[in-house]
Amino acid sequence: MSQRNPALLTFVSALALLGSACSGTDSVTGGSSGNVRITLASATQAATLASGTSGGMTTLDDDHDDAGRSITAAAVTFSSILARNLAGELVPIASALPVTIDLKSVLEGRQVDLPAGTLPPGSYDQLVVVMTRVELTLTDGTHIAITPPGGGWTAIVPTAPFSVVEGGITTLELRLRGDVFDVIDGDFEFDPEFDCSRRD
Repeated sequence: MSQRNPALLTFVSALALLGSACSGTDSVTGGSSGNVRITLASATQAATLASGTSGGMTTLDDDHDDAGRSITAAAVTFSSILARNLAGELVPIASALPVTIDLKSVLEGRQVDLPAGTLPPGSYDQLVVVMTRVELTLTDGTHIAITPPGGGWTAIVPTAPFSVVEGGITTLELRLRGDVFDVIDGDFEFDPEFDCSRRD
């Protein structure tokens, strides 16, 4: 569920800066690391494919403002991703973030690979995803930038425990679920929620 906790965001931002200074096979602890790959997808699309049906996907034009305009394009910047180990510590995934993603294509069924990263070997049971910029294009061509709360949107994503092995590759699927955008008092709001699981 999307969280708007300024203290958590400050802590996450500090850890993300630390993680961005790490490269190669060195982790934030200065030791060896395992490779982590994250694929961004739509949870609704995955459910549709699994059921063998068509339609029913959440689309960007489901919400309209007071002028009847809907979203035709959405660019979202992912600034950092952290993982919580079983000791309760948040560890930045060292990768080439930030990166801007075309969210419309994801909601329409495309899978997008986020920049590959590294984590120290161990077990993890949660991701923290931080997004710092959202730009929308509406049906009349208007461009809107949504101001993030407290410097960014922080989504806390529980997941079944997954392991990162030194020199190995762990692949995760991060799935957008529910309505990503809402209209409140005529203004578009961004409220991302995710599921996450390991891909074999």
